[in-house]
Amino acid sequence: MNRKTISIALIALAMALIAAATAVSAPADKPVELTADNIEYDAKAGVMTAEGAVKLVRDKAVLTGASAQYNTKSKEAVVTGGVKVVREDTTLTAAEVRSFNDNHLIATGDALLTKGENTLAGPKIEHWVDRQYTLVPSAARMTMPDGWMTAGKVEAFHSEDRAVAVGDVHIVSDKRSLDATADQAVYTGSKTEQGKVVMSGNARAVQDGNVLTGKTLTIYLDDKAMDAQGRPKLVVKPQ
Repeated sequence: MNRKTISIALIALAMALIAAATAVSAPADKPVELTADNIEYDAKAGVMTAEGAVKLVRDKAVLTGASAQYNTKSKEAVVTGGVKVVREDTTLTAAEVRSFNDNHLIATGDALLTKGENTLAGPKIEHWVDRQYTLVPSAARMTMPDGWMTAGKVEAFHSEDRAVAVGDVHIVSDKRSLDATADQAVYTGSKTEQGKVVMSGNARAVQDGNVLTGKTLTIYLDDKAMDAQGRPKLVVKPQ
């Protein structure tokens, strides 16, 4: 979407930065500084463990938590206890963050990702760097300065600049006087279709008091326009 709306690209960037920050191994030109109350390293097993006021600094990213462990052989990392990752205007908070092979990131326990004025939240947020794919498998919520969206599940395909929300989708934008619901919504953020949302399955949208229903509703958020397919019905509020 344009300006201050849901940004798939921002989420992709944020998750990639956080995945990089949580990996304890780093290239020579990106050194890692790790501090904690106690740090142990088992060279034979290749396991590094840090306990108490853990702080990891890598490039411009800072990760803090109660404890952390990294396996240099399997490239698996886990940080627990009030985990917080900050890099510039990107912040991730969760009860636990796991990283696999410096590529697959799983944040669990009231996971909240903030990028500027946009947020993505859920009990669990997963991201795959190589696939440019983010998944919130349940109770997903996205907020923007001019609205919010909730759904049973949200998938973001960053290379396609496309997001799919499934299950009790609800979009609200006070700025656009919009309240829309459906079983599924597909958002496209590409330049040719920026701000386009296709809602299907019991689709219903209320805007400025006018009610539009249909099998499929297409909403153009930036233009404040809508159209419907599948025996649509429009109820216009009297002026």
